[in-house]
Amino acid sequence: MSPEMDSRTKHIEESGIFFENVGLPRMAGRIFGFLMVSDKQDVSFEELTRALKASKSSISNNVRILINIGFIKAISHSGERKTYYCLSPEVDWVDYLKKRIQNFEHFRKLLENGYELRPDKNDDTSEWLKYGIDFYIWISERLDDLLEEWRQKVEKTKQNSQGKR
Repeated sequence: MSPEMDSRTKHIEESGIFFENVGLPRMAGRIFGFLMVSDKQDVSFEELTRALKASKSSISNNVRILINIGFIKAISHSGERKTYYCLSPEVDWVDYLKKRIQNFEHFRKLLENGYELRPDKNDDTSEWLKYGIDFYIWISERLDDLLEEWRQKVEKTKQNSQGKR
């Protein structure tokens, strides 16, 4: 195996482990990793099953997950019946992160509800819950500010690049 191929294989596996660590299937991460390092712009379903040595059902289920997240998209080529997959150029990273932040908000509400239902609000568990609630309030406020700063940066970059034409 060439060093470049070995590096690609390692990247694919690391992508799978990362996805697994954030609660997504390892195979979804492997597909994502493969599409990042593929020498092709888009890859057929069959190529994914062959390259990743995975079953059709595993590829199918995980491609669907990646499409729902917005990381990849399915495309077809004129005159062909095959479906191809590529990284989605339309992914909006801010919207993706905002969806993740909504999970933070939901988790904070679970912590708050748990705290409210505790009979003793002065024990260690209640203190732990209050700490978690405060953290999620703090991080959500900071992330909103950062996302707005990012949007402004992107807009400024777009304006600058349009002005150079």
